[in-house]
Amino acid sequence: MWITDVENRIDRLMEKLTEVEVKRLQLDYLLTVAKRLNLQSDNCERCNYLKEDIDEALMIVEKADDIRESQRRAYNTRIKGIISHLRKEHSLKSKNFYAAQYSNLGLVGGVLAGIWFLDQIIVMLAIVLMGPLIGKFIGTFKDRKNTEDLI
Repeated sequence: MWITDVENRIDRLMEKLTEVEVKRLQLDYLLTVAKRLNLQSDNCERCNYLKEDIDEALMIVEKADDIRESQRRAYNTRIKGIISHLRKEHSLKSKNFYAAQYSNLGLVGGVLAGIWFLDQIIVMLAIVLMGPLIGKFIGTFKDRKNTEDLI
């Protein structure tokens, strides 16, 4: 099966490469993306095609003894294309997507609410600072609740 082959290849790369290279290449994230791609490939012809991109990206890394910047760029370009497809066509979100969105909304809301208390600086600052915190809390809760659509 394709996904078990990819898992084995990524495991071999994790053993072969240094810890810094594994983090730079985000191999554990690549495995997550490959698993999501495998789940979506039954319903999406493009996902089946994108499996080849994962194979080619892994081949780039496997063939190189020392990974150069150009090889890393080629690898990243392929992976970004796959992630872009999963986000656009299958509405998948990245980790902490809702936390970031709601934090920004909380900041805007806090600033707008803080304008009402322009003459009382301490109250205004408290409201402005509480907005992002409340937004982050709500977003984190929503991220935990919606684990099925996260990549």
